[in-house]
Amino acid sequence: MKTKLSLILGGLLLLSQAAMAQTTTYSVSATVPAGAGVGITVNSVNTATSSFTLVPGTTLNYAPLSFNTTNNVYLANNYFTFDVAVIGAGAPNTIVAYTAGIVPAGAVNTLGSNSSISFDKEVYTSSSTPPTQTPYSGPFVLSSLAGTPQTVPYTAVTGGWTRIYMGLCTGNTSSAAGTVDPAGCHPFSSADAVGTYTGTLSITTAVN
Repeated sequence: MKTKLSLILGGLLLLSQAAMAQTTTYSVSATVPAGAGVGITVNSVNTATSSFTLVPGTTLNYAPLSFNTTNNVYLANNYFTFDVAVIGAGAPNTIVAYTAGIVPAGAVNTLGSNSSISFDKEVYTSSSTPPTQTPYSGPFVLSSLAGTPQTVPYTAVTGGWTRIYMGLCTGNTSSAAGTVDPAGCHPFSSADAVGTYTGTLSITTAVN
């Protein structure tokens, strides 16, 4: 008789615990905020070592130029990269224009006609590997952007950012020897007037 009573009480305890069980569901979310703006990072890249040096401010200078006696042209020791990226989520719309500046007396060419510019999409992979690059447009003679600015829409760089390359032309016409100058680009040579050549590059950006 005592054994039967303990079994009945045990069954009542289990039924009581089952009746108290309940399920509660929770909604979980995370909101990624819109990008806070567009940042432009400028680097001077050494042509011999390919090392990047951050450029503070907005003054860019190809200095010094060295004379190549084989081809009778002046070559720069550096070129410039401009990384245009959204600070946060999103992709940048970018418009790049060029305005000619001063030239020395007697000059035939301008800085813009002696320079090239090109545009790539860059995608970050990991901290241990360089970004992957996909050419978007160019290279162009820099002076061609004076009348027709180059637009890089956000759709062209979604998932990454825009990188702009700008440098003086070298007279190279063979891909086997490195970067090929765009048609119509003139390297500085002994025929050019001595003095300082200037121009202005403007980059207009917006977050999509």
